Amino acid sequence: MKFGFLVSMCALVFINSSSSYAFDCAKASSKVEKLFCVTPDLKKADEAMSATYFKLLRETADAEFHEALIQSQRRWLKVRSDGPDRFGQAENDKTDDREVLLKMTRDRLNFLQTAEPIRIMEQQREIKSRDSGGAFAGFKTYCVLQPPPYGNWSYECWGSAHRQNNGRICSSVKEWASGHMTEYRLVSVTKNGEPQRAAFCSADDDLSDRPACPGTSDDPRINANAHWEKSFDKTPDNSPPLDVSGLWKYDPDIEPDAIKQSWMHDCLSAPIFPPLGGNPRSNSKSGPGQ
Repeated sequence: MKFGFLVSMCALVFINSSSSYAFDCAKASSKVEKLFCVTPDLKKADEAMSATYFKLLRETADAEFHEALIQSQRRWLKVRSDGPDRFGQAENDKTDDREVLLKMTRDRLNFLQTAEPIRIMEQQREIKSRDSGGAFAGFKTYCVLQPPPYGNWSYECWGSAHRQNNGRICSSVKEWASGHMTEYRLVSVTKNGEPQRAAFCSADDDLSDRPACPGTSDDPRINANAHWEKSFDKTPDNSPPLDVSGLWKYDPDIEPDAIKQSWMHDCLSAPIFPPLGGNPRSNSKSGPGQ
C-alpha cells in the first residue's frame, strides 16, 4: 500500500476518526513514508488532518462540492508524497524535510478545519451563476510545494480559470517560469462547438514583448503600447495556450478572485469585447469586482 496512512489516492473510504490508520511501516518504501513512520509529530498531525478531512467530507452534502473536495485532497496528497524538491536556488536550502512536511500537514489541517474549501466553492458558484456556463467553464490547476526563495515551502496552486457566457469564453491563465508568474487574459469564442482564441494581453507590469493589458500598469511607457492582441501569428511564443481539457467545475484550492475580475465581467457581458477602437472601462487598474 503505497501511501499507507497518507490516505489512499485510489480509494477514499470513511473510517473511524478515533482509530489509527492501518499502515505497515515495515513496508514503507518512499522517503516521505519512512519519515512519517519514525516521527511521532508527523504521524499525529497526519491523523488529525485526515480525521478532519473525512469529517468535512461527511458533512458536504452537495455532490459537486463533495467530488471536488476528494479531487483536491488527492492532489494535495500527491504533492506531499513527493516531498520537498530542492531545485535551482533551493538546492542549498537546509530546512529539515520533517519541518516542511509538518508545516504542510498542519496548514492543510487548518484549511480543512475552517471549512474554507466549501466557502471557496460556494463563492465560485455564486460568481458563475450569472453566466450561461458551458463545457469550457472551469479550472485547470497545477499545485506544488513552493521552495525558497519563491515560497516558504508552502502549498501553492495556479493555472487557468475560465468563465463562459453563451459563445464567449473569458480566461485568466497563470504560468510559472524562471521564478516569475505571468498572467494572461484571454478572450475566446466558440466556433462549430470548439473554442478559438480571439484576443489576449498580459497583466504583467513589465516591459517585455508581450502586449500589456490596457490600464494594468502605472508605467506610461507600458500603457503607451498596451492593447489586446488579436493576431496570434505575430507572437506565437508569447501567446497563452488555450487548454480546456479536463476542467474542474469547482476548485477549492483557487481563490474566487481568479474569476471575480472587472475585465472578466465586462468580457462576458459586453456585446463586443475587446471593444473596437478603444480600451474598455473594465481595464482600469481596479481590484476584483463583479
